[in-house]
Amino acid sequence: MKRAYYTKKNWVIIGLLLPPVILLVNYCIFGKSYFSGSAVFWWSSLLTAGFGMISWYLQLLISLLMNARYPGNNQTLRRVVTSMVLHVLVTIITVALVFVLYDRLNFFHYQLDPWRMLMACIISAGFAILAASFHEAVAFYEKWKKVTDEAEHLKKVNLQTQLESLKAQVNPHFLFNSLNSLSSLISEDPTKAEKFLDEMCKVYRYLLRNNEDDLAPLWVEMQFINSYYHLLKTRYGDSLFLEMNIADELVWYRIPSLTLQMLVENAVKHNMMLKDRPLQIVITTVAGPRLIVSNNLQRKKRISSNKVGLNNIVNKYKLLKQDDIIVQEDEKTFAVVVPLIKVEEEATV
Repeated sequence: MKRAYYTKKNWVIIGLLLPPVILLVNYCIFGKSYFSGSAVFWWSSLLTAGFGMISWYLQLLISLLMNARYPGNNQTLRRVVTSMVLHVLVTIITVALVFVLYDRLNFFHYQLDPWRMLMACIISAGFAILAASFHEAVAFYEKWKKVTDEAEHLKKVNLQTQLESLKAQVNPHFLFNSLNSLSSLISEDPTKAEKFLDEMCKVYRYLLRNNEDDLAPLWVEMQFINSYYHLLKTRYGDSLFLEMNIADELVWYRIPSLTLQMLVENAVKHNMMLKDRPLQIVITTVAGPRLIVSNNLQRKKRISSNKVGLNNIVNKYKLLKQDDIIVQEDEKTFAVVVPLIKVEEEATV
């Protein structure tokens, strides 16, 4: 629970509610004599104001505690009722304490009048309920504003993410290299060329179809990445290897569309691939459940990274309100760990 302190909004509420409470409580204590002399008026007003500020601070603590204990929208009624009961209780105790203290100190010759004290407690309780309502209204407004601002921010992030995904899909370098490989295969091995063209069609069909989908089943992403890997393997040969170890019970879990493609592309883009030092990409699953895409590190020189691919994935997980991805790197290995998302529906292949 965060520390309680008087905010600007609290001072506004205090300024609206505390002065009439001070006047009414002191009028109940002293009657008409409260306004008969400046000494009685100012001293009693200052003392009551001090007790009121203490009471208000305790009510701030109560509001923060209730918001922390019952944060959900489905807990609003319980939070409001409990807050109001505690606000009223604190207020009644404070007012009663003022009456008793004035009586014990013989403050301006005051003698305790139970009926006047009861009247002051009832009036103050009404203001306490009003104060609790203001606290709840302020908390609701701040929560609504936070959600609205967050939604607006995520909307902008989503548009940027879609733009980056589109850029990745129509990457002219990848298309050029794929067509160049296809051109070479046509003359050298027509059968392989036909297979390559078939896998290339699968890749671009998936890219165009799944751009607007938030989530894709893991088994669908695996099929796509096999086709994508076929294109890369045709180009790089024994300089590139891909291994997938996916638990059967996790194939119906989901990940943001094109996550595997972006992670594999990221590994290919930033690492050297040589026959004697091939790039080895491993896709596996672990408990959590989580998916890990790792590769041996052999970074290319003079390759700057703006981390667009990783940021794209990070933003997608934020939009879906899922756990953050984890990037792990040491001298030999680079790995990205992404949460697998379970969707409650029957899975039939």
